[in-house]
Amino acid sequence: MLTGIVSNCWKAQLDAGLPLDDLLAEASRRGYRAVELRQTCLGEYETHGDHLPIAERLQNVPSRFPQIRFNVAIDVPFLTVPFDQSDPLFVAGCRAADALAGESFPHLRLVDLSTSGEQLDRSDIGRIAASVVKLVEAVTELGGVLSIEQSRQSWRSFHSVWDTARGLSGANADRLRLCYDPCNLLIADRTTPEIDIDPDQVTASLTAECVSMLHLKQRRAGDICPDIRDGAIDWREQAAILRRIGFDGPALFEVAPHGRVWKLLDDSINYLRQQGLNIAGPDG
Repeated sequence: MLTGIVSNCWKAQLDAGLPLDDLLAEASRRGYRAVELRQTCLGEYETHGDHLPIAERLQNVPSRFPQIRFNVAIDVPFLTVPFDQSDPLFVAGCRAADALAGESFPHLRLVDLSTSGEQLDRSDIGRIAASVVKLVEAVTELGGVLSIEQSRQSWRSFHSVWDTARGLSGANADRLRLCYDPCNLLIADRTTPEIDIDPDQVTASLTAECVSMLHLKQRRAGDICPDIRDGAIDWREQAAILRRIGFDGPALFEVAPHGRVWKLLDDSINYLRQQGLNIAGPDG
């Protein structure tokens, strides 16, 4: 399973003035082979204030770090209509994903931290799915893949949008995939809670072909942790289920920022391997 990291894990280092290139170089040296460049954590590669990724600055990154597969992640209200492909941040995200493709394909991930669980539960799923299809078409024109991630919304409503959009996408259906984070199932903001939602059952309901990437994190005492060890997510059971469905990566850490991020990641890798998660690459 290809091992990677999301750049918001490095927020403490970026805020302290460490260049993103130095962090990428360290990640490459340690054997990380996938990096998700997350809006607001792009350092010199995004604008100040509105945090638009700057494609022109990013275009040389793949050649400097050829061992790393990149994707771009942005936060846009794609689960609220109207939202379309002319949105400036979405356009910038597409251009950045294209610039970072290197020898692979453009890969853009969307998360919606604005649309509440209540809003989505009460929305017209068909209309939202139709607008998502337009976004898929825009990414398809680049030869790329669009991944969407559940965050504040209930899994039931979010998955309904994703499933409906894939059905409406026709020949482009495989261009729309899931960025899956089992920990997000436990932190969704919803006014109509899904009773005793079980991350293990949700993971078991997925197919490996539909999941573009897995995010790795843990929750304890209601908070996202800077490392992964025992907590709300049973990673031993998750690892067993992921093996059964045939998922083989990439798996990207998205732990809470910390000044000792590399040491905590080393500890997390050892823990996950002990749980049976087949993550390869980083050796500390």
